[in-house]
Amino acid sequence: MSIKYADQHRTRVAEIRAARTALKLEGEELAARSTLTPTDEKRVSAIIAESNTLREESDMLADRANELDAIETERNAAPNGGFNIGRRTSTSTGPDEDRGRATVDAAHRSGHLPDHAAEKATALIENGLPGERSLAGRWAAAAGAHDYRGAFAKLAADPERGHLLWTPQEHGAYQAVAAVQSELSRAAMSTTAANGGSMIPLTLDPAIMLTNAGSNNPLRQLATVRQTMTNSWTGITSAGATSEWKAEGAQAADGAPTLGAPSIPVFMGDSYVEYSYEVGMDAENFLDELVTIMFDSADNLMAAAYTTGNGTTAPQGIVTGLAGTASEINGTGSEALIDADIYALQNALPARFSANASWQSHIATANSIRRFETTNGALEFPELRNTSPSILGKPWYENSNMDGVINAAASENNFLAIYGDIARAFFIVDRVGSTLEFIANVVGADRRPTTSRGALLWFRTGSEVVNVAAARLLDVPTTA
Repeated sequence: MSIKYADQHRTRVAEIRAARTALKLEGEELAARSTLTPTDEKRVSAIIAESNTLREESDMLADRANELDAIETERNAAPNGGFNIGRRTSTSTGPDEDRGRATVDAAHRSGHLPDHAAEKATALIENGLPGERSLAGRWAAAAGAHDYRGAFAKLAADPERGHLLWTPQEHGAYQAVAAVQSELSRAAMSTTAANGGSMIPLTLDPAIMLTNAGSNNPLRQLATVRQTMTNSWTGITSAGATSEWKAEGAQAADGAPTLGAPSIPVFMGDSYVEYSYEVGMDAENFLDELVTIMFDSADNLMAAAYTTGNGTTAPQGIVTGLAGTASEINGTGSEALIDADIYALQNALPARFSANASWQSHIATANSIRRFETTNGALEFPELRNTSPSILGKPWYENSNMDGVINAAASENNFLAIYGDIARAFFIVDRVGSTLEFIANVVGADRRPTTSRGALLWFRTGSEVVNVAAARLLDVPTTA
C-alpha cells in the first residue's frame, strides 16, 4: 500500500506546484497595475491565502511520501520481508526525481504511457549523474503534467489564439515546460534551441515512445537503446573478460578486458505535416492522430539512417559501421548469393555472441534463401517460411533498407545480410525533449491561404556500431 499512496501524494504535489505557478503569474500581473480596484485587492489577498494553503499541503504530502518510502525500504531490507521484492529502487532521493517518477507512474497507470515507454522514462530519471537525474525529473514532471497536454492540444487546434483558451493551470504548466526546455538547451550546449516551438508532452515524445517495443524498425527492436539529456551519449563497451582454470599457487592470468568509451552524437531530424482547420478543431483526439502520423514518418527516416547512415550528417548505420572491417564476410558464389554464404556468415561469428544472435536482411534476400534446395530437392531453409521465421535456429528480421538486388552488370558491393548479437554490436541514442512547432496559416504558391495549418516535429537521435566483433556482414560484390 505504501507505494500506491506515496505516488498519489507526489502526483498531487506536482499538481500543486503548477497551480502555485499560475497563482504567482496572476499575482504578478495584478501587482504591475498602476491602481487596484477593491475587487483586485480582494483577489490579491485571496491569491496569497490560497498559495500559502497550497504550500502547506505540498510540504505535508512530500514529507508523508518520503515517510512511506522509508517504510517500504525498511520492509524490503528485512529477511524474506515486505512485498514487491523485485521492485526497482533508486539511490536518488531528490525532490525533482521523486516528482518525475510520480508523473511517469501516473501516466502509466492512466494508460497514456505504455510499459516500454514508462520503463525508459524511469531509467532516464534514475540513472546517470545527480545533475542529469534532477533535470530528467524536472522534464518528466513538467512535460508529463496533464494540464500541459491540455495546453499543447489547444495550441495544435489554433496556434495563434489557442493560448487564450488556457486555464490558469494550463498556463502555469506551459511556463514550467518552457523553463525546462531552456535548461535542456543549456545542458546540451546547443546553438539550435527550439525557439518558437513547444516541447512535446511526455506521453507523445518519440524519444520515449519509439523505444525498442514501440517501433516497427527492426534495429530499434534489436539494438541497445539509450536516452540522453545532452547532444551525445558516452558509455563503456567491452568484448568481455577472459576466464581460466588455474593451478594451485600459480599466478592468475591478466583477464582484464579492453574497454572502449564510445561517444555517440545525436543528429537533428524533422517531420512535417499539414492539416485543415476543421481537422484540428477536435484538439485532444486530433493531437494523438497527428503525432502518430509524424512518428511513423520519423521512424522510417530513422530506420534508413540506422542501416546505412553516413555517421557525419546523419546517424551511423550498422552496415556503414561494419563494412570494411574484419566483420565483413565476402560471398563465395559467382556474383550471386549461394547457400554456403549463409553457413559461412553464421560460422564466422565468435561463440560468445552466438546465444543472442539474430539475422536481418531485405525481404527479397530472404525470398532467395527460401528457394534454396538440397541436392535431393528438399527446401534447405524451410524454417524461414514459418510464421516466426528463422534461419539455422536463429530468428530472422526484415530490414527493408538493406540491399535486396544483385546487379551483376555493375561494380558495387551488395550487403545482403547481417548476423550477430545486435544489442552488443549496435547502440541507438535518443535525446529527450522533442519539439513541435505549429504554423498557423499555410499559404499556396500564389501566397493565398490554403485554410490549413502546418506542424513541424524535430527530434535528435544517433547510432553507432560500438563492437564490430559482435556482428558479421555478408557482402556479395559484383564487377561490371
